[in-house]
Amino acid sequence: MDLQLNGRRALVTGSSSGIGEAIVHMLAEEGAQVVVHGRNRERAEHVAAEIGAAGVAIGELSGEGAAEQVHAEACEALGGNIEILINNAGGNAKGNSAKPPAEIDIEDFVANYRANTLGAVHLCQLCVPGMVAAKFGRIVNVSSAVAMQPNYMGVDYSAAKAALQNYTVSLAGSLRGVNVTANVLTPGIVMVDGLLRFGREKFGDPDMSFDEVAENFAKLDVFEIPPVGRVGTPRELAMVACLLVSPLSGYITGANYRVDGGQVRGLN
Repeated sequence: MDLQLNGRRALVTGSSSGIGEAIVHMLAEEGAQVVVHGRNRERAEHVAAEIGAAGVAIGELSGEGAAEQVHAEACEALGGNIEILINNAGGNAKGNSAKPPAEIDIEDFVANYRANTLGAVHLCQLCVPGMVAAKFGRIVNVSSAVAMQPNYMGVDYSAAKAALQNYTVSLAGSLRGVNVTANVLTPGIVMVDGLLRFGREKFGDPDMSFDEVAENFAKLDVFEIPPVGRVGTPRELAMVACLLVSPLSGYITGANYRVDGGQVRGLN
């Protein structure tokens, strides 16, 4: 199917690795003009060279003035306003999701809110006016399964992702009749680089393949494997992201698309 993305101008944050990298690869395959964003210029430029991207934008989105800088660099590289914004950057700001709720410092809540909510909100505010003026825009905010089904640990991260979902639905409702949509993409357990490294360390084999790591995880109680019986791949997330940003998806907005292998026990 032709998703009608040829020539569309896109910024994907956190796209120098993992889910974001898979998304920019697929967008480029569909003919979109893409800007790769990351915190490490070398990695971002490597991905950009692989896909023939329009350019790169570098910056930690939780920092002061970073969203404006990333937005400006992306618009310059694209030669116009951003038509497709996929807010994928995030992650646990303190690198530790193992604390019980009553033991998490307030500063950790603030750091995760900045990293997982405010950076995305700020970029939405910068991009929406141009989208409304052009009468076309697609926004996808990447959340997490723990936003809907908390695991009782790391609530500073899951609460920030839940806030992002709430914001996205409100944003969608405010954009009436202008052909600008906003949706949420919610991954479950996905074999990104960090999980692959963790698996190789845990199983004592630095050369273990993705499939081998996933197979070994399925046999352990490290985390609950979803009903499909395996962890997901970044490309499976990318497929849904590209569908949501297509001009063909103009009747989908304010929705939460779970790509979690059935991990979340719910009707939505």
